[in-house]
Amino acid sequence: MKYAQRLAAAIGGIFMAGALNTVSASLILVAPENFSGTGLGSANTILTFTSPGSTSSEQGCVGRSTAGCPLGTVNGAGDVIGGTLGGHEQTGASQTLTRSVSSLGIDTAANLRVVFNATEPGGAANGITLNNLVLNIYSSAGVLEFSSGLFTTQVFANTFTGVGNSGFVFALDAVQAAAAQAILSPTDLIGLRASATNATGGPETIFVARTLTPVVTVPEPASLLLLGAGLLGMSFWRRKKS
Repeated sequence: MKYAQRLAAAIGGIFMAGALNTVSASLILVAPENFSGTGLGSANTILTFTSPGSTSSEQGCVGRSTAGCPLGTVNGAGDVIGGTLGGHEQTGASQTLTRSVSSLGIDTAANLRVVFNATEPGGAANGITLNNLVLNIYSSAGVLEFSSGLFTTQVFANTFTGVGNSGFVFALDAVQAAAAQAILSPTDLIGLRASATNATGGPETIFVARTLTPVVTVPEPASLLLLGAGLLGMSFWRRKKS
């Protein structure tokens, strides 16, 4: 019995370690959703950026304090744009600015979605690599209250044609959604920072929207392997015991 308890504890420890690793998934890619009429110039576009000239790298940042966008420049609306984490933002009307939680219609962090709309020439003919995407939530006074964690690089082989089309949808994982919910207020402000490579056109737009579709968490392959190893271990122990 003691051996079985030790084995179960060891397996539990392995799964706990795996769980801690998956928590850092930050914004996770979810199934495509239709958010029509939400592109450039609409009410919820937060960040617009594009690769300059003939280059293929781009990065942008918008927030309400230099805690989210270090060394950024404060504009007339009080937003901090650019800095060490930006530089390629488009700053025309409704292109790059923070938005309040209430104006976005967000009532819970669990139904908050961040949508990356890549506009590359030819759409399906050209892909793009999203290297970083971070959601920041600020108080109405500009204090950074929440920042999503490390982002896993996403390579998109195909992109959508035309500014304003729905794009690649991300959501906070369950742990981070709970953390964001704990501080979420209608007067809070949402900012974003992002970087991409293999970009040959643009502009890329990122907006925040509300959804009623819950996030379905799919176990990672590593977690499934750990589960299989644990079950095999238990099966072997039982067979040896008998």
